[in-house]
Amino acid sequence: MRISHLSHYALSGCLASALLAGCGGSQPPIGAPGTMSPGRGNTPDRIGPELYVANRGNNTVTVYRGRREKPVRTISNGVAFGNFSYLLLDKADNLYSANYEANTVTVYAKGSVNPARTISDGIDGPRALALDASGNLYVANEVGSSVSVYTSGGSSPERTISDGVATPASLALDDSGNLYVGNASYPYSTVTVYAPGSSYILRTLTSNLDGPNTLLFDKKQNLYVLNWSGQDVVIFAAGSSTVKRIISRGIKGPTKMAFDRTGNLYVVNQPANTITIYGGPRMGYRGEITDRISNPYWLTFDAAGNLYVSNYGNNTITVYAPGSGSNSETISDGIDTPAGMTFSR
Repeated sequence: MRISHLSHYALSGCLASALLAGCGGSQPPIGAPGTMSPGRGNTPDRIGPELYVANRGNNTVTVYRGRREKPVRTISNGVAFGNFSYLLLDKADNLYSANYEANTVTVYAKGSVNPARTISDGIDGPRALALDASGNLYVANEVGSSVSVYTSGGSSPERTISDGVATPASLALDDSGNLYVGNASYPYSTVTVYAPGSSYILRTLTSNLDGPNTLLFDKKQNLYVLNWSGQDVVIFAAGSSTVKRIISRGIKGPTKMAFDRTGNLYVVNQPANTITIYGGPRMGYRGEITDRISNPYWLTFDAAGNLYVSNYGNNTITVYAPGSGSNSETISDGIDTPAGMTFSR
Protein backbone atom coordinates (compact mmCIF):
# COMPACT_ATOMS: atom_id res chain seq x y z
CA MET A 1 0.00 0.00 0.00
CA ARG A 2 2.29 2.74 -1.26
CA ILE A 3 3.44 4.91 -4.06
CA SER A 4 6.55 3.16 -5.28
CA HIS A 5 9.67 4.88 -6.60
CA LEU A 6 8.44 8.29 -5.45
CA SER A 7 11.23 10.78 -5.95
CA HIS A 8 12.94 12.52 -3.04
CA TYR A 9 12.16 15.78 -4.82
CA ALA A 10 8.44 15.06 -4.70
CA LEU A 11 8.53 14.25 -1.00
CA SER A 12 10.71 17.09 0.18
CA GLY A 13 9.32 20.05 2.16
CA CYS A 14 6.29 21.82 0.80
CA LEU A 15 6.66 19.96 -2.52
CA ALA A 16 4.97 16.92 -1.02
CA SER A 17 1.93 18.93 -0.03
CA ALA A 18 1.95 20.66 -3.40
CA LEU A 19 0.57 17.47 -4.85
CA LEU A 20 -2.66 18.47 -3.16
CA ALA A 21 -2.79 22.10 -2.16
CA GLY A 22 0.49 23.90 -2.83
CA CYS A 23 3.20 25.08 -0.47
CA GLY A 24 2.50 26.11 3.08
CA GLY A 25 -0.11 23.41 3.74
CA SER A 26 -0.07 20.72 6.37
CA GLN A 27 -1.00 17.79 4.14
CA PRO A 28 0.96 14.55 4.70
CA PRO A 29 3.00 13.28 1.74
CA ILE A 30 1.48 10.82 -0.68
CA GLY A 31 1.09 7.42 0.90
CA ALA A 32 1.54 8.71 4.46
CA PRO A 33 -0.48 7.14 7.28
CA GLY A 34 -3.52 9.09 8.37
CA THR A 35 -4.67 10.27 4.95
CA MET A 36 -8.47 10.22 4.95
CA SER A 37 -10.33 7.46 3.18
CA PRO A 38 -13.25 8.31 0.91
CA GLY A 39 -15.07 5.20 2.15
CA ARG A 40 -17.48 4.76 5.05
CA GLY A 41 -15.61 7.15 7.32
CA ASN A 42 -16.39 10.33 5.44
CA THR A 43 -18.78 9.61 2.57
CA PRO A 44 -22.45 9.93 3.56
CA ASP A 45 -24.93 7.45 2.15
CA ARG A 46 -27.13 10.03 0.48
CA ILE A 47 -28.23 11.16 -2.95
CA GLY A 48 -25.45 13.18 -4.52
CA PRO A 49 -22.97 12.92 -7.38
CA GLU A 50 -23.08 9.56 -9.10
CA LEU A 51 -20.24 7.56 -10.63
CA TYR A 52 -20.97 6.00 -14.05
CA VAL A 53 -18.80 3.04 -15.12
CA ALA A 54 -18.73 1.56 -18.64
CA ASN A 55 -18.33 -2.23 -18.42
CA ARG A 56 -17.04 -3.58 -21.72
CA GLY A 57 -17.23 -7.19 -20.55
CA ASN A 58 -21.03 -7.31 -20.25
CA ASN A 59 -22.11 -4.15 -22.12
CA THR A 60 -23.54 -2.32 -19.14
CA VAL A 61 -23.18 1.02 -17.42
CA THR A 62 -23.29 0.65 -13.65
CA VAL A 63 -24.10 3.66 -11.49
CA TYR A 64 -22.89 4.19 -7.90
CA ARG A 65 -23.65 6.84 -5.29
CA GLY A 66 -22.99 7.52 -1.64
CA ARG A 67 -20.84 4.68 -0.30
CA ARG A 68 -20.70 3.30 -3.82
CA GLU A 69 -20.07 -0.36 -3.00
CA LYS A 70 -23.11 -1.57 -4.99
CA PRO A 71 -24.74 -0.08 -8.09
CA VAL A 72 -27.96 1.87 -7.56
CA ARG A 73 -28.95 1.02 -11.13
CA THR A 74 -27.59 -0.77 -14.19
CA ILE A 75 -28.06 0.41 -17.76
CA SER A 76 -27.96 -2.26 -20.46
CA ASN A 77 -30.64 -1.26 -22.96
CA GLY A 78 -28.88 0.26 -25.97
CA VAL A 79 -25.33 -0.37 -24.72
CA ALA A 80 -22.93 -2.18 -27.11
CA PHE A 81 -19.38 -0.96 -26.51
CA GLY A 82 -17.25 -3.36 -28.54
CA ASN A 83 -13.58 -2.38 -28.68
CA PHE A 84 -14.00 1.05 -27.08
CA SER A 85 -16.35 2.86 -24.74
CA TYR A 86 -16.90 6.51 -23.98
CA LEU A 87 -19.32 8.12 -21.52
CA LEU A 88 -20.25 11.78 -21.29
CA LEU A 89 -22.71 13.77 -19.15
CA ASP A 90 -24.22 17.10 -20.16
CA LYS A 91 -25.14 19.98 -17.85
CA ALA A 92 -28.50 18.35 -17.05
CA ASP A 93 -26.79 15.00 -16.28
CA ASN A 94 -28.19 13.34 -19.38
CA LEU A 95 -25.85 10.44 -20.17
CA TYR A 96 -24.31 9.91 -23.63
CA SER A 97 -22.90 6.46 -24.38
CA ALA A 98 -20.72 5.88 -27.47
CA ASN A 99 -21.37 2.32 -28.65
CA TYR A 100 -18.51 1.31 -30.93
CA GLU A 101 -19.92 -2.11 -31.79
CA ALA A 102 -23.46 -0.90 -32.60
CA ASN A 103 -22.44 2.33 -34.38
CA THR A 104 -24.75 4.36 -32.17
CA VAL A 105 -24.73 6.98 -29.46
CA THR A 106 -27.49 6.40 -26.93
CA VAL A 107 -28.79 9.21 -24.70
CA TYR A 108 -30.37 8.58 -21.29
CA ALA A 109 -32.29 11.10 -19.20
CA LYS A 110 -31.03 11.56 -15.65
CA GLY A 111 -31.94 8.51 -13.55
CA SER A 112 -33.24 6.46 -16.49
CA VAL A 113 -32.07 3.05 -17.71
CA ASN A 114 -33.80 3.29 -21.10
CA PRO A 115 -32.61 5.47 -23.99
CA ALA A 116 -34.46 8.72 -24.56
CA ARG A 117 -32.79 8.99 -27.96
CA THR A 118 -30.60 6.82 -30.17
CA ILE A 119 -28.30 8.47 -32.69
CA SER A 120 -27.20 6.31 -35.62
CA ASP A 121 -27.22 8.68 -38.59
CA GLY A 122 -23.61 9.68 -39.32
CA ILE A 123 -22.08 7.28 -36.76
CA ASP A 124 -19.27 4.93 -37.85
CA GLY A 125 -17.05 3.56 -35.08
CA PRO A 126 -17.69 6.21 -32.40
CA ARG A 127 -14.49 6.57 -30.37
CA ALA A 128 -14.87 9.86 -28.47
CA LEU A 129 -17.51 12.46 -27.62
CA ALA A 130 -17.53 16.16 -26.75
CA LEU A 131 -20.13 18.82 -25.99
CA ASP A 132 -19.71 22.54 -26.57
CA ALA A 133 -21.17 25.38 -24.49
CA SER A 134 -24.39 25.35 -26.54
CA GLY A 135 -24.94 21.63 -26.03
CA ASN A 136 -23.93 20.62 -29.55
CA LEU A 137 -22.59 17.05 -29.65
CA TYR A 138 -19.37 16.07 -31.46
CA VAL A 139 -18.70 12.41 -32.29
CA ALA A 140 -15.29 11.18 -33.44
CA ASN A 141 -15.89 8.37 -35.94
CA GLU A 142 -12.72 6.29 -35.94
CA VAL A 143 -13.83 3.92 -38.71
CA GLY A 144 -15.47 6.62 -40.82
CA SER A 145 -12.57 9.10 -40.40
CA SER A 146 -14.92 11.97 -39.65
CA VAL A 147 -16.43 14.04 -36.87
CA SER A 148 -20.23 14.29 -36.88
CA VAL A 149 -21.78 17.36 -35.26
CA TYR A 150 -25.34 17.35 -33.86
CA THR A 151 -27.30 20.33 -32.59
CA SER A 152 -28.61 20.03 -29.04
CA GLY A 153 -31.29 17.32 -28.98
CA GLY A 154 -30.68 16.35 -32.62
CA SER A 155 -30.27 12.87 -34.09
CA SER A 156 -29.05 13.78 -37.58
CA PRO A 157 -25.72 15.54 -38.18
CA GLU A 158 -25.88 19.29 -38.68
CA ARG A 159 -22.50 18.96 -40.41
CA THR A 160 -19.75 16.43 -40.91
CA ILE A 161 -16.06 17.30 -40.61
CA SER A 162 -13.76 15.21 -42.79
CA ASP A 163 -11.11 17.70 -43.92
CA GLY A 164 -7.90 16.53 -42.24
CA VAL A 165 -9.63 13.85 -40.15
CA ALA A 166 -8.10 10.35 -40.23
CA THR A 167 -9.02 7.64 -37.67
CA PRO A 168 -9.83 10.19 -34.93
CA ALA A 169 -9.43 8.91 -31.36
CA SER A 170 -9.84 12.07 -29.25
CA LEU A 171 -11.68 15.39 -29.14
CA ALA A 172 -11.42 18.58 -27.09
CA LEU A 173 -12.79 22.12 -27.18
CA ASP A 174 -10.85 25.14 -25.97
CA ASP A 175 -12.37 28.11 -24.14
CA SER A 176 -12.99 29.89 -27.47
CA GLY A 177 -15.00 26.95 -28.84
CA ASN A 178 -12.32 25.78 -31.28
CA LEU A 179 -12.49 22.03 -31.89
CA TYR A 180 -9.31 19.92 -31.61
CA VAL A 181 -9.27 16.43 -33.18
CA GLY A 182 -6.56 13.86 -32.40
CA ASN A 183 -5.93 11.78 -35.52
CA ALA A 184 -4.06 8.53 -34.90
CA SER A 185 -3.74 7.48 -38.53
CA TYR A 186 -0.47 5.68 -39.31
CA PRO A 187 2.09 6.87 -40.33
CA TYR A 188 1.10 10.52 -39.90
CA SER A 189 -0.50 11.48 -36.59
CA THR A 190 -1.92 14.99 -36.29
CA VAL A 191 -4.13 17.22 -34.23
CA THR A 192 -6.37 19.28 -36.51
CA VAL A 193 -8.07 22.45 -35.28
CA TYR A 194 -11.39 23.91 -36.47
CA ALA A 195 -12.96 27.29 -35.70
CA PRO A 196 -16.47 27.28 -34.17
CA GLY A 197 -19.05 26.29 -36.77
CA SER A 198 -16.41 25.44 -39.39
CA SER A 199 -15.65 22.16 -41.16
CA TYR A 200 -12.32 23.33 -42.56
CA ILE A 201 -8.89 23.17 -40.97
CA LEU A 202 -7.79 26.25 -39.08
CA ARG A 203 -4.45 24.81 -38.02
CA THR A 204 -2.67 21.44 -37.99
CA LEU A 205 -0.30 20.26 -35.24
CA THR A 206 2.24 17.62 -36.23
CA SER A 207 5.34 18.00 -34.03
CA ASN A 208 6.17 14.92 -31.94
CA LEU A 209 2.73 13.35 -32.39
CA ASP A 210 2.41 9.57 -32.52
CA GLY A 211 -1.00 8.04 -31.78
CA PRO A 212 -2.76 10.85 -29.89
CA ASN A 213 -5.53 9.30 -27.78
CA THR A 214 -6.35 12.01 -25.21
CA LEU A 215 -6.44 15.81 -25.51
CA LEU A 216 -6.64 18.16 -22.51
CA PHE A 217 -6.34 21.90 -21.85
CA ASP A 218 -4.88 23.33 -18.67
CA LYS A 219 -6.12 26.54 -17.04
CA LYS A 220 -3.84 28.61 -19.28
CA GLN A 221 -5.20 26.82 -22.39
CA ASN A 222 -1.98 24.98 -23.11
CA LEU A 223 -2.82 21.80 -25.00
CA TYR A 224 -1.71 18.42 -23.62
CA VAL A 225 -1.59 15.52 -26.10
CA LEU A 226 -1.19 11.95 -24.82
CA ASN A 227 0.55 9.73 -27.38
CA TRP A 228 -0.13 6.01 -27.08
CA SER A 229 2.48 5.00 -29.64
CA GLY A 230 4.92 7.78 -28.75
CA GLN A 231 4.77 6.89 -25.03
CA ASP A 232 4.72 10.53 -23.93
CA VAL A 233 2.73 13.72 -23.36
CA VAL A 234 3.42 16.66 -25.67
CA ILE A 235 2.50 20.14 -24.41
CA PHE A 236 1.70 22.84 -26.97
CA ALA A 237 1.59 26.55 -26.11
CA ALA A 238 -1.92 28.03 -26.04
CA GLY A 239 -3.29 28.66 -29.53
CA SER A 240 0.02 27.66 -31.08
CA SER A 241 1.82 24.88 -32.92
CA THR A 242 4.88 25.40 -30.73
CA VAL A 243 5.89 22.53 -28.43
CA LYS A 244 6.64 23.81 -24.91
CA ARG A 245 7.86 20.52 -23.49
CA ILE A 246 7.53 16.73 -23.64
CA ILE A 247 6.87 14.45 -20.66
CA SER A 248 8.08 10.87 -20.99
CA ARG A 249 9.42 9.65 -17.63
CA GLY A 250 7.39 6.70 -16.35
CA ILE A 251 5.02 6.64 -19.33
CA LYS A 252 4.40 3.26 -20.97
CA GLY A 253 1.34 2.36 -23.02
CA PRO A 254 -0.68 5.37 -21.81
CA THR A 255 -4.46 5.18 -22.23
CA LYS A 256 -5.81 8.22 -20.37
CA MET A 257 -4.73 11.36 -18.52
CA ALA A 258 -6.49 13.88 -16.27
CA PHE A 259 -5.76 16.87 -14.06
CA ASP A 260 -6.59 16.86 -10.38
CA ARG A 261 -8.19 19.93 -8.82
CA THR A 262 -4.81 21.55 -8.14
CA GLY A 263 -3.44 21.06 -11.66
CA ASN A 264 -1.28 17.96 -11.17
CA LEU A 265 -1.35 15.64 -14.18
CA TYR A 266 -2.12 11.92 -13.74
CA VAL A 267 -1.40 9.40 -16.54
CA VAL A 268 -2.69 5.82 -16.80
CA ASN A 269 0.01 3.39 -18.00
CA GLN A 270 -1.78 0.17 -18.89
CA PRO A 271 1.05 -2.35 -19.48
CA ALA A 272 3.16 -0.86 -16.67
CA ASN A 273 0.31 -1.12 -14.11
CA THR A 274 0.97 2.39 -12.85
CA ILE A 275 -0.55 5.84 -12.52
CA THR A 276 2.23 8.42 -12.90
CA ILE A 277 1.96 11.93 -11.47
CA TYR A 278 3.46 15.21 -12.72
CA GLY A 279 3.28 18.71 -11.30
CA GLY A 280 4.84 22.11 -10.88
CA PRO A 281 5.55 24.82 -13.46
CA ARG A 282 7.35 22.35 -15.73
CA MET A 283 5.20 19.30 -14.95
CA GLY A 284 8.05 17.43 -13.29
CA TYR A 285 7.74 13.76 -12.33
CA ARG A 286 6.23 13.38 -8.83
CA GLY A 287 5.89 9.62 -8.45
CA GLU A 288 3.62 6.70 -9.30
CA ILE A 289 0.70 4.80 -7.79
CA THR A 290 0.83 1.00 -7.95
CA ASP A 291 -1.33 -0.25 -5.05
CA ARG A 292 -4.08 -2.56 -6.44
CA ILE A 293 -3.48 -1.27 -9.98
CA SER A 294 -3.99 -4.09 -12.50
CA ASN A 295 -4.16 -3.43 -16.25
CA PRO A 296 -5.64 0.06 -15.71
CA TYR A 297 -7.55 1.86 -18.45
CA TRP A 298 -9.26 5.06 -17.24
CA LEU A 299 -9.16 7.51 -14.37
CA THR A 300 -11.35 10.27 -13.00
CA PHE A 301 -11.70 12.45 -9.89
CA ASP A 302 -14.73 13.20 -7.74
CA ALA A 303 -15.55 16.66 -6.40
CA ALA A 304 -13.59 15.98 -3.20
CA GLY A 305 -10.44 15.15 -5.17
CA ASN A 306 -10.51 11.37 -4.67
CA LEU A 307 -8.94 9.45 -7.57
CA TYR A 308 -10.83 6.57 -9.24
CA VAL A 309 -9.05 4.06 -11.51
CA SER A 310 -10.72 1.39 -13.66
CA ASN A 311 -8.76 -1.88 -13.74
CA TYR A 312 -9.26 -4.52 -16.43
CA GLY A 313 -6.94 -6.94 -14.67
CA ASN A 314 -8.96 -7.45 -11.47
CA ASN A 315 -12.39 -6.08 -12.51
CA THR A 316 -12.36 -3.28 -9.96
CA ILE A 317 -12.54 0.45 -9.53
CA THR A 318 -9.86 1.42 -7.02
CA VAL A 319 -10.13 4.65 -5.04
CA TYR A 320 -7.35 6.83 -3.58
CA ALA A 321 -7.78 9.75 -1.19
CA PRO A 322 -6.25 13.08 -2.25
CA GLY A 323 -2.49 12.93 -1.95
CA SER A 324 -2.47 9.19 -1.16
CA GLY A 325 -1.04 6.25 -3.08
CA SER A 326 -2.82 3.64 -0.94
CA ASN A 327 -6.06 2.08 -2.12
CA SER A 328 -8.70 3.15 0.39
CA GLU A 329 -11.82 1.69 -1.22
CA THR A 330 -12.54 -0.89 -3.93
CA ILE A 331 -15.68 -1.22 -6.05
CA SER A 332 -16.23 -4.64 -7.59
CA ASP A 333 -19.99 -5.31 -7.47
CA GLY A 334 -21.31 -5.08 -11.05
CA ILE A 335 -17.87 -4.44 -12.54
CA ASP A 336 -16.85 -6.39 -15.67
CA THR A 337 -13.86 -5.14 -17.69
CA PRO A 338 -14.36 -1.52 -16.63
CA ALA A 339 -13.32 1.16 -19.08
CA GLY A 340 -14.65 4.74 -19.30
CA MET A 341 -15.96 6.52 -16.20
CA THR A 342 -17.56 9.86 -15.42
CA PHE A 343 -19.14 11.67 -12.47
CA SER A 344 -22.45 13.54 -12.41
CA ARG A 345 -22.57 17.01 -10.90
